[in-house]
Amino acid sequence: MLFRIRSKLLLYFIVLVVLLTSVGFFFYKSSEKLMSEYDKGFERFLLLNDIYQTSNLITQTLHAYILDKEDRYLDDYLKANIRLIKDQSDLNKTMNTNDITLINYKNMIDSLLHESDETVDYFQKDDINQYSNHYNEVLKIADFLQESTLALLNNKLTDYQKFYNQMESENYYYKLMSLFLLAAAFFLSTLLAFWISGGITKPISMLSEAAKQISKGNLSGNDIKVKTNDELRLLAATFNQMRRNLRRLVKEIKHKSELDKLLKELELKSLQNQINPHFLFNTLNTVSKMAYLENAEQTSRLIVAIAAMLRYNLGDLDKPSTLRDEVRIVQEYFYIQQTRFGERIQFVTEIQDDCLDIEIPRLILQPLIENAFIHGVESYEENAEIRLHIYRKENQIFIEIIDNGDGMDEMTKKRLLQYMEGVSENDEFEHEKSKGHSTGIGVRNVVRRMQLFYHRNNIIEIDSELKKGTNFRLKIPEVA
Repeated sequence: MLFRIRSKLLLYFIVLVVLLTSVGFFFYKSSEKLMSEYDKGFERFLLLNDIYQTSNLITQTLHAYILDKEDRYLDDYLKANIRLIKDQSDLNKTMNTNDITLINYKNMIDSLLHESDETVDYFQKDDINQYSNHYNEVLKIADFLQESTLALLNNKLTDYQKFYNQMESENYYYKLMSLFLLAAAFFLSTLLAFWISGGITKPISMLSEAAKQISKGNLSGNDIKVKTNDELRLLAATFNQMRRNLRRLVKEIKHKSELDKLLKELELKSLQNQINPHFLFNTLNTVSKMAYLENAEQTSRLIVAIAAMLRYNLGDLDKPSTLRDEVRIVQEYFYIQQTRFGERIQFVTEIQDDCLDIEIPRLILQPLIENAFIHGVESYEENAEIRLHIYRKENQIFIEIIDNGDGMDEMTKKRLLQYMEGVSENDEFEHEKSKGHSTGIGVRNVVRRMQLFYHRNNIIEIDSELKKGTNFRLKIPEVA
C-alpha cells in the first residue's frame, strides 16, 4: 500500500512538475528578457529627461544666485550640481559609452559643470569680467545640452517603437503557446488525478480545506483524523501539530506586541516629562541678572534660545527630526551655556553642511553635548572646550563630540561601552550627577534609539585618555 501511493505521487508530481517547470521557466526567461529591455529603455528615458531638467535648473539657480547673491540659491545650485553629476555617472552605466554622440554628450555635461563652478568661483571673488564670460558659456552649453538631449530622446523613441512592435509580436506568440501548453497540462493532470484519487482524495480535501481556513486567518478547528495507515496519516499529524504551533505563536506575538506598545508609550511619556527644573532655574537666573545689567538685547536673545530648546524638547519624540534641526538646538544650548560661563568655556563647531539633511531620531545631540559638558569640562575655571565635528567619510556620516576634560581610563571606557550596548546591567552610570541637564535623557537611551532607528549596533565609538579628554563618535549610514 505504501509503495503504491508513493509511486503514484512520484509519477504525478514528476510529470506535472517537469511540465509546469519547463513552461514556467520558458515564460519566465522570455518575460524577464522583455521586461529587462523595457526597464532599460524606460530608465534611459527618465535619465535623459532628468538631465534635461537638471541642466535647466542649474542655469536658473545660478542666474538667481548672481542676481540676489542669497545662500539659498547657492544651496539649490549645489544640489542641482550634485544631481547632474549623479545622472552623468548613471549615464555611463546604462548607455553605450563607445557611441561618439554619447561621448560628446557627456563632455558637454563636464563642460557645463566646469563652467558653472567657475562662474560661482569668480562671482564670489567679484571678478565681473570672468564670471560673465563663464556664465555666458554656461548658457551656451546648456542650450546645446538640452538640444542634444531632445535629439537623443527622439532617437530612443524611434528605437522604442521598433521594440514595442517586436514585443507585441512575441506576446501574441506566447499567448498561443501558453494556451496550448495549459490545455495539455490540464488534460494530463486530469488523467493523473483520476488515476491516483481513490483513497487519498478525502484526506487531501480535508487538508486543503483546513489550509484555506488558515490562509484566511482562522486557526481554530478540530484535528484532522486519517484512518489509513500511510504517508497521509503522518502528513495530517504534522499539519495538526503545525496549526497548534501557529495558534501558540500568534498568541505569544499578540502578548509581546501589546507589551512593546505599552513600554514604548511609557518611554515616550517619560522622556517628555524629564525636563530638569535645575537647568531651567540656572538659565532663568542668568536671564534675570542680564536684564538687570543691560538694556535687554542679549536677554531677549537668551529667552529666544530657551524657548527654542523647550519647544523642540517637548515635541513629538515618535517622529524623526533632521540632523540640521539637532545642530540648531545644540547651537542654542551652546549660546545659553556660553552666556552662563563666559570665557571659561569655548564651543567650537566644524560642520559639513551637506551632511545635515539626513533623518535622525529626536533629541540625540543635545544629551550628548550635555554629557560632555557635565562630566568633562563643567568644573574647569578656564580653557574648557567642547567641539562638535560633523563630516562624511566612506558612505557614512560621523558626528564627533570632543572635549578636553579629564577623560577616562580603559576600564571605565570599556564598562561605559558595555552599559550603553546593554551588555552590562551595572547601573552606576545611570546615577551619575545630573546637574545642569535640560533633557534628563541618558546616553544609553540615546544610543539605543539610534540603534533601533538605523537597525544596526555599531553606532558608537569612544576615544578617551586620562587628562586628555574624550571623543564620543556616532557613525550614521547615509541611507537609513
